[in-house]
Amino acid sequence: MESPKPSASEKRGLILSLLNKIDTVKTPCYVIDTDILTENFKSIKKKADNAGLSLLMAMKGFPLAQAFPFIKPFVEGISASGLFEAKLGSRIGKEVHIHTPAYKTDEAAEIASICSHIVLNSPQQASVFNQVRTEKNQFALRLNPEVNAVKEAVYNPCGPYSRFGLTKDALAEVKPDIMERISGFHIHALCGNSSRDFNNLISASIEKFSDYFPSVSWINLGGGQALTEDDFDFADFQANLDILHTKYHLKTYIEPCEYLVMNAGFLVVTVLDIVHNGKDIAILDTSISCHALDVLKNYYKLPVVYPEGERPGKKTYSYLLAGNSCLSGDVFGEYDFSAPLKPGDRIIFGDMGSYSFAQVNYFNGINFPDILLYSRMSGIKLIKKYNYAEYEKVYD
Repeated sequence: MESPKPSASEKRGLILSLLNKIDTVKTPCYVIDTDILTENFKSIKKKADNAGLSLLMAMKGFPLAQAFPFIKPFVEGISASGLFEAKLGSRIGKEVHIHTPAYKTDEAAEIASICSHIVLNSPQQASVFNQVRTEKNQFALRLNPEVNAVKEAVYNPCGPYSRFGLTKDALAEVKPDIMERISGFHIHALCGNSSRDFNNLISASIEKFSDYFPSVSWINLGGGQALTEDDFDFADFQANLDILHTKYHLKTYIEPCEYLVMNAGFLVVTVLDIVHNGKDIAILDTSISCHALDVLKNYYKLPVVYPEGERPGKKTYSYLLAGNSCLSGDVFGEYDFSAPLKPGDRIIFGDMGSYSFAQVNYFNGINFPDILLYSRMSGIKLIKKYNYAEYEKVYD
């Protein structure tokens, strides 16, 4: 997966304001720029309103309650992948949608008390909520439009033998007493996809499932749209959205996350040592397997937004940037800089807003990075700090 280039807002928010402060923070740390975060949500909210789309924030990529005040004005609620995300997301004080392959019976009552919209992955899951559902709960079925828009099989919800949702044939077998309880549908089939792919998804959904649309009042078209990419054009799918709105009168949700928060986040690290083995290698106080797992899994290269990279006509200094764990593949990649690196230098990786602190782990006993919020007006605010006691709680 290709990592998007740093945006103008990213450069303005970080380079001009934060550089004179990075020497004051303990590394490694995640920094979330709330100015960029707000700007992203505000921009997409305007486009979504014009298109008739309702925004939910997917918790799985950004479970950071301290950022909710900056997000809340622009979303109708959150989308959770399980009970813990739903409980945390409920603090935003708006709609709470939940979807998961299967629900635990002993969690059903709490889920029903928290969630306004409950998506069932199969009709059998309705029985889990028979004794606990309330008047506020709206139930939906997850559908599989069998659209293979995602090239990487591990991230394709609609690939062969997928456990996610009902195909057209399976939906036809759902019993009437179950369908009577259903007020919506949920469809998720994208991962970093274009506006044209999103249009194809809507087309396939209409073609396969529109016979059932008159019986429901809303549809959630999932996440995975590359909303902030330059070539993502809302006009590409507006005609099909209008069909959902005008012909079937469906309230239409999407549940983005990654592309709204990615370029608002940064990982600040320190160079610990420089070694040489065929190439100069800078060892950092971080680990790609602990602190940037999504990058390791997707084999893409993070941008370095500081220090300055290669300049035309100027001598460059090339380094492999490597983590501080025993994993041989703990390498961020090879980067060119306009000046030599030395121990004590700070490096800032971009595109670290989404999935980063949601996937941190204690491999090699390497500590979690601190989490900081930053704005040009308020400066840096430490909101989460980890220590040995946290590690001990997990493994004692």
